[in-house]
Amino acid sequence: GHHGSSRRCVAWRAAGMSAYWMLEYPDGGPLQWTVGFALVAICWALIRNAFEKLARPVSAQADITKVDQDVMTQLMPPQPHLEIALDPPTGLHWSNPSTAYRFENEFCSGEYLFFHPPTEGEEVSKAKLDFADYFKGKSRIWELRVQFNFKQAPSADRDLFFGTESEEYVPLSAAAKQVLGLCVATVKAAVGGLYHSPGDDPKRMLAGEEVEKPGFSLPLWAFDQFIVTPEGEARPDLMDRQFQSMGSKRYGRVKQYVQEMSELRQNIAAGPTYTFAFWGTSRFADIINWRLVGVPMVGPIDLDKFIGRPPLHCVLYDLAPSEKGEKRHLHSRKRYYFRAAIWSSLRRPRWERMQALTGGALQKPPETASAGKASKRGLASRWEQLLGRAALSCCGDFASLRTASQKA
Repeated sequence: GHHGSSRRCVAWRAAGMSAYWMLEYPDGGPLQWTVGFALVAICWALIRNAFEKLARPVSAQADITKVDQDVMTQLMPPQPHLEIALDPPTGLHWSNPSTAYRFENEFCSGEYLFFHPPTEGEEVSKAKLDFADYFKGKSRIWELRVQFNFKQAPSADRDLFFGTESEEYVPLSAAAKQVLGLCVATVKAAVGGLYHSPGDDPKRMLAGEEVEKPGFSLPLWAFDQFIVTPEGEARPDLMDRQFQSMGSKRYGRVKQYVQEMSELRQNIAAGPTYTFAFWGTSRFADIINWRLVGVPMVGPIDLDKFIGRPPLHCVLYDLAPSEKGEKRHLHSRKRYYFRAAIWSSLRRPRWERMQALTGGALQKPPETASAGKASKRGLASRWEQLLGRAALSCCGDFASLRTASQKA
């Protein structure tokens, strides 16, 4: 609340003044140093207490009812995972799939793959890529691979950005702002080139004035790897075990990599296939458990403290040149090449919101199914409604489910 924020601000100022007093007057004697250290210790305890309150988790499944959660348990894989809904809608996807998912919009088409180490209860994957083996010895805790075929080349005067967007403006407490500042500084140190906006408070905007949504955006060279495949040649398989040996990578050669990515941006065209991989800041975002981790001096913090509620949107967009000095990344200036709403199966949005994001693909089973009495045929038909027959026919994990249900 307001009083808590005031106390935190006072604690910060008192700690700074105490430290300044000790450093500015080092010859004040033992009493001064004793008092100074005591004040710093007390102030630090107050600050730490404020951060601990901020780190208290939001109750899981706050947005979805238990009945709807039970329905989702029937429709989706049982282990904790990430759920993804593309724009335009193509049903509901999930992390660690057996094959990459395809997408298409007005400006491009392609494939994407979001994967992470297997979670508790996850069966051995039938995918080409062994997710458990892949992450051994790596600090990253997830990875995203996206492949594009542009229908028309992005305009050279429009900068490309990759990042996240929140759905709504979230008023932040003083402690949340301080933590967010640490997060921004940490990401800038790890990747660089970050554009961050807390968003515009709609209550402070004029009627009809466009508001900027909260977001983190990175330049194209923030991708950790890219591969360019000339038109007519076979594009990389996102599940290929040798994927990391392909193309160009940023690690250990940032200056050269930025130059290579700048040249790529100037030469992007319709025809070739462009493949990107990102993992650089994944160690700070435990998406499955929906929390920030690894930020210096800050413990794990629930993501909802900053984004309000799921979902979070993962985006790749270009930005129209500024008019009248406009620096905000407004929706009207953006052209999206990839936009996916993401959330954890441990922290789902309301059923109505998921329905809207998936284009109505989620279908609640009859009451008997909600009570756990659904037949195999009913379960398989719900998979068809969710993913479509074409997706099931090429998805080895669930094709057998459909065949078995038809024989039952």
